[in-house]
Amino acid sequence: MITLKNVTKSFNGNSIVRGIDLSVSEGERIAIIGPSGCGKSTLLRLLMGLQQTDTGQVWIDNEDITQMDIKQLRRMRTKFGMLFQHAALFDSMTVGENVAFPLREILHLPEAEIQARVKDKLLWVEMSGKEHRMPSELSGGQQKRVGLARAIACDPKIILYDEPTTGLDPILSTNIEDLIVKLNKESHTTSIIVTHQISTILRTADKIYLMRDGVLLPPETPESIQESQNPYIKEFISGGLAS
Repeated sequence: MITLKNVTKSFNGNSIVRGIDLSVSEGERIAIIGPSGCGKSTLLRLLMGLQQTDTGQVWIDNEDITQMDIKQLRRMRTKFGMLFQHAALFDSMTVGENVAFPLREILHLPEAEIQARVKDKLLWVEMSGKEHRMPSELSGGQQKRVGLARAIACDPKIILYDEPTTGLDPILSTNIEDLIVKLNKESHTTSIIVTHQISTILRTADKIYLMRDGVLLPPETPESIQESQNPYIKEFISGGLAS
């Protein structure tokens, strides 16, 4: 489904991503962890073709997106949904309008079908009946759920999660984690989760990659990572558990 081969990316002479190789199977859930500034969010943007690689290839469903033009990239991006760190809802739109946005702008569906999908996705994330609320009227956890409803509105095959539980209390974090797992099981979506939160990686991922200095260390599992002898992983885990 997703394959990266020797992917590199630099900004202003600073190497951010350094020769990454990665394979993600359909329906797999992987987490990418690591310190701030190590290149995690850059990697997500490279996956969607929002930024171009300096070298290397990015294959999505057997197509190398580094060779695509703008029209082809737009088609490819319909396979993706993304939950942003701070939900990134449009402040001037209602909840319903936010979820409907990709249905109107990307799929160009009839209005009746749009409204049916909006209700279905809001019901799925436990936000039914909130269509006419404004984002400012929602709590942080509610905004994340609406953001997830928008991310899955077009029924994508791949969902990227950028710090999905940051800023949420443990109960709300668990709620979002449960939705990530539920979505994967019910829709067989492929999940790539960038996070600092230990509970999130342990509860939502099949494989866990630590990114450090622009490279990915060999993957761990939720079981093995807590016993890992790698000093960088031990430092990350002990720091997360202490916070």
